[in-house]
Amino acid sequence: MPPAGIGAMQIAHMDSPLSSGRTFCYRHSLLVGKAIHVLFCSWSGAVLLATHGLASDNAPDVAPPSSTEKATGRSLLRGIDLSSSAGEPAIGSFDLIKQQGYRAVIVSGWGGVNRNSHARFQLSGARGVGLLTAGYCYLNFASTCDGGCQVREALAAFNTEAASLGFLAIDVESDAWNQLSPGLQREPPDASAQRQAVARIAEAVQEVERVGLRPVIYTKKSYWKRVTGNTTVFSAVPLWWTQAGPPSLSGPDLSSPSWTFGGWTSYVGKQYILETIVTASAIPVDLDVFEAAAFASSNPAYIPLPPQTDPIRIAVNLDFSHAD
Repeated sequence: MPPAGIGAMQIAHMDSPLSSGRTFCYRHSLLVGKAIHVLFCSWSGAVLLATHGLASDNAPDVAPPSSTEKATGRSLLRGIDLSSSAGEPAIGSFDLIKQQGYRAVIVSGWGGVNRNSHARFQLSGARGVGLLTAGYCYLNFASTCDGGCQVREALAAFNTEAASLGFLAIDVESDAWNQLSPGLQREPPDASAQRQAVARIAEAVQEVERVGLRPVIYTKKSYWKRVTGNTTVFSAVPLWWTQAGPPSLSGPDLSSPSWTFGGWTSYVGKQYILETIVTASAIPVDLDVFEAAAFASSNPAYIPLPPQTDPIRIAVNLDFSHAD
């Protein structure tokens, strides 16, 4: 996702109140090379999440999505996602978000190179006024730090707020060329590099589950195809899709051949507006809509990290150029 933040908020979008939610269950199998890791999670809760900087794929012609989700019986909520660029907003800013009908704030913990040093403050400020919170971890595919290591960096940034996250999204993108391995930068991408990327995503998802949190994947079709070769092994992990359009989960139809990717036929969240200005201080935010049941109401099995040392430092190639 692109960096996002909040200041003194003046937000004009309204949403229906968060309802009690329904049980959200999934079973998924993660294939890494020769190994098949079968994971099962039973979820119950009433809330959901967001991540690091997104852009939409080109949209085929589709009918306008419904303005409600009554046909599917799903309870929805709207939220914002933000990164370290938001700094440490005043508590009143989060209160304004809530007053305008937003129900969730999703915060970056790890940006692929650095921790978000404001993450704990951002999460506690949002939670302090009764907003749901979630987090995301932007995966770096050029780093020697594996997927589990990068998730732990995000958790360290969240600190004690990690235990209250509705979910933790693994952010899979390909815009930051310096965070892709050389093989992923090739045209076409190298298949072995894609297999290594799939293994890294599996490590990250498994680490989220190991510490007792709910995993989600944030991505879009073009990102997923370049990084993973369009693998379907994560199709049972809930998808947070970055796709511009109305605040609805009923359209576009991800089961349609023109839209589907990664084996997903539905999504629990959509980032529908990027870098919109909704603050008096002109700080951009991304806007999201989620299925309420995507958020865990509690994490009774959460395993806190041991005391942390200094954050890791990742050296990166500063050449951001790439072929389209």
